[in-house]
Amino acid sequence: MKNQPHQVETIPAFLEGGGEMGALTRKYDWTSTSLGSFRNWPLNLQLVVSTLLHSRFPMFLFWGPELIQFYNDAYRPSLGTNGKHPAALGQRAEECWPEIWSRIKPLLDKVMQHGETVWYENLCLPIYRNGALEDVYWTFSYSPVKGEQGTIDGALVVCTETTASVLAANKIKETSDQLSFAIDAAELATWDFNPVTRCFRGNFRLREWFGLDGSAEDIALQSAMDAIAEKDRAAVRKAIERALQISSGGNYEIEYTITNAKTGQERIVRAKGKALFDNEQQPYRFTGTLQDITAEVFGRNQRQKLLKLVDNSVDLMSILELNGTNSYINAAGRDILGISQDADVSQIPISDFHTPDQIAFVESNIIPTVMGKGRWAGEFAIRHGQTGEIIPLYNNCHRIDDLETGEPIGVGAVMRDMRPELNARKILEEKVKERTKELQQLNEELEKKNQDLASFAYVSSHDLQEPLRKINTFISRIEEAGNNADPVKLKEYFRKIKNSATRMQQLINDLLSFSRLDTSDTEKEPTDLNVLLASVRSDLSESIKRTGAVIEAGNLPTLNVVKYQFHQLFTNLISNAIKFTGVDNTPMITISATTSQAGEEKIAESHFSGGYLHIRVQDNGIGFEEQYSQRIFEVFQRLHDKNQYEGTGIGLSICKKVVENHEGVIRAEGIPGKGACFHIYLPMENE
Repeated sequence: MKNQPHQVETIPAFLEGGGEMGALTRKYDWTSTSLGSFRNWPLNLQLVVSTLLHSRFPMFLFWGPELIQFYNDAYRPSLGTNGKHPAALGQRAEECWPEIWSRIKPLLDKVMQHGETVWYENLCLPIYRNGALEDVYWTFSYSPVKGEQGTIDGALVVCTETTASVLAANKIKETSDQLSFAIDAAELATWDFNPVTRCFRGNFRLREWFGLDGSAEDIALQSAMDAIAEKDRAAVRKAIERALQISSGGNYEIEYTITNAKTGQERIVRAKGKALFDNEQQPYRFTGTLQDITAEVFGRNQRQKLLKLVDNSVDLMSILELNGTNSYINAAGRDILGISQDADVSQIPISDFHTPDQIAFVESNIIPTVMGKGRWAGEFAIRHGQTGEIIPLYNNCHRIDDLETGEPIGVGAVMRDMRPELNARKILEEKVKERTKELQQLNEELEKKNQDLASFAYVSSHDLQEPLRKINTFISRIEEAGNNADPVKLKEYFRKIKNSATRMQQLINDLLSFSRLDTSDTEKEPTDLNVLLASVRSDLSESIKRTGAVIEAGNLPTLNVVKYQFHQLFTNLISNAIKFTGVDNTPMITISATTSQAGEEKIAESHFSGGYLHIRVQDNGIGFEEQYSQRIFEVFQRLHDKNQYEGTGIGLSICKKVVENHEGVIRAEGIPGKGACFHIYLPMENE
């Protein structure tokens, strides 16, 4: 509810002051909410609102079953601009916080239903403010506000926004993590040698690799040399001696093996360093790094194994030379292309593997992209050399560069045969379609059930309690009257108690009938509607006799239906026709059935793909306005006062449920004072 000006009146003491939010609270039209005028607010609400408005600490209040909202100036900045302020004041919590309702409602339930106090620190609750959804961090507590009788009337939120501090802490941690990651990602050991003092130092990683004491700052040079594999020591010494000569430019690079003195683990390293010289051309510092290349060397040794693996892959793998000929196609590729295993692939033009359109695409798109960007990937197709079959592939091409010059020397391609995948995808798509249809139907059913549950909640909280209240009222009057009660009044009280009890029983019976449509046995059986109608006439004989109702029915078909449900359908339609006939009219009810083809009526055209059965139930009752043709089928919806026409408002809902259970459609037409006609459409397979 928006802030609205209303008639100026004297402000009570508890609403005085309070800054901007105090002024908005005084201006707000509280009579438009369930709280009513602030002059009638309970004392505990007055006290907590006064405390909230005058607090300099951010505070927020949810009040009553609807969780009507209050907040103070200190809280106001957390709502930002172009967001929830000032609409949040007086608004229901569920309407105000849709983006986080699933998270805060359980917290409010703990407070409002169980009296628990909840507290969170730096909790992220995204809210809409400043024209966008923002991640906002809060430290807050939810506390119950109790009334004089011990009831929990509200939830007081004492909070502070910690977004800035949380984001700052996260940024610091992120920067620290990035620095640590960069250091660790390099995976380098570092060393520093002074040729004059012979002092040798290394970082933790170097000492760990060499198996040296990790706590000592200086490292014995001989201990480091002893860790170098004996086969490499002479070469390392020679490389160091050369680097310490001015003529070498101080450059040092060598690969060798080290053995951990503690664990015996071998590691192959690449050493790179630089010697610095003074004005006398004497070295005064020699520093460098060690990189673990064990995996790289191992990779070199594995290349032959990899070639073997490639040649046994199920994917087509090939190498295209820059002159446009294939120099290599693996065994799987030869099978896919229809090439013999001993054929010289370099002598087969690549145009033999493609349609003219495909070869044009290779030359105009794939090759230029690979040469320019280094890679091309996408769906592709080749032609089988023997059968001519066009085979769909997923092609992943990479430019192959010379390791020394970096110049391109060819194109490598890995192509996956997509036929199995496409077949599986087609099957999956069909299954997804089927499952989607099933889920759609389930969602529709769930939506209907949710609507029914909402209606059930309404009747349990209103319609069922109404007769109970009346019964309690008249019992109280009888008790108050005691022995001096007027017999006439007593008789009237008992009559009203009986009427209320009867109405409650009718409501319960109708609720049971409605719920039974989902939970009871729904097995269909061939049912002669003429016989079923005779049974309904018998059940309604008293009403028919009392009103003189005339029921005319043509020859009705035999349908495959749930018998008791169709008995309810005819019972409710006929009893409604009798009930809603003017006092001066004799109820005239006509029932007929015809078969039709889809398209003959708009309602059938949109619902049925084939023929359908059309049942009409026509009466001469009071009718209804056309605008109510849908509402009359809603649960517990009535067009007339219950004192004017008896009933619970469930009967036509039952009719609709029965027809839908039989995959049909029901609609109603009415003319005020002229009567109503109910049209029932059922698919022909019910016959």
